Amino acid sequence: MSQIKIKQIEGLQLTLDAIDARLESGSLKSTYSQVAHGFTPGKAIAFLNGSWILADASAADKLGRLMVESVTDDTFVAVQIGNIEIAGWGLTPGKFYVVNEDGDGSLSEFISINSPAYAYSNPVIQALTSTNAQVLPWRPSVGAVPLAMGVEYTQTHQSALTNGPGSTTGVSLEYTPFAESTVQVYINGVAVTEGYGTLSTETYFSADGGVTSKNVSELIAGDILYWNSNHAGYEIGSGDTIDLVYEKSSLD
Repeated sequence: MSQIKIKQIEGLQLTLDAIDARLESGSLKSTYSQVAHGFTPGKAIAFLNGSWILADASAADKLGRLMVESVTDDTFVAVQIGNIEIAGWGLTPGKFYVVNEDGDGSLSEFISINSPAYAYSNPVIQALTSTNAQVLPWRPSVGAVPLAMGVEYTQTHQSALTNGPGSTTGVSLEYTPFAESTVQVYINGVAVTEGYGTLSTETYFSADGGVTSKNVSELIAGDILYWNSNHAGYEIGSGDTIDLVYEKSSLD
């Protein structure tokens, strides 16, 4: 029977021994050489255009991959998975930490799906103690996108003294109405008729000194309410209260 010969690859055993030593330490880490890298322990780093840089959660190509454990001028040790200890780190035990958007590889505590609100959610560690953590093998994801909803909003003001058709009330929209919603106008608690794209009503909104009336789809913050006394049958002034009730975005 022929014998099977196993060829010993030069340096293989040394490599395997090094990997075993790293695993026994509770982490998978390596030493990297990069002249004047400028890193400090406890920073997250990314690999971009052939070199290591400080991580930044605002850009997809700068998301954190490794955590720096120790440094010299031109080399550093970085942990890919497992335990890491940084003196004076100041972590909160049990909390997860994500790369923030400061661009300096620093971390922020994860609070909820919407906090902190970064472009990318890039979790890198979970704290075990104030100075010890585990580097996580988790992939980043796109950050939560807030959902805009319409919420009822009321503005209350005193009117300027009007004088004839097309008079300014001095009252302007504080927010752009949500999803092209209409604005209900009240004078001293009584609803009046507002016009959109027409001057033939008691009130309308304009952005050109009252010359033209805006359509609903054109309304934006800053548009001014105008009064037509010829259609209302009376003037209004400083003794009259104007309420504007409309929906604004929940994100405003």
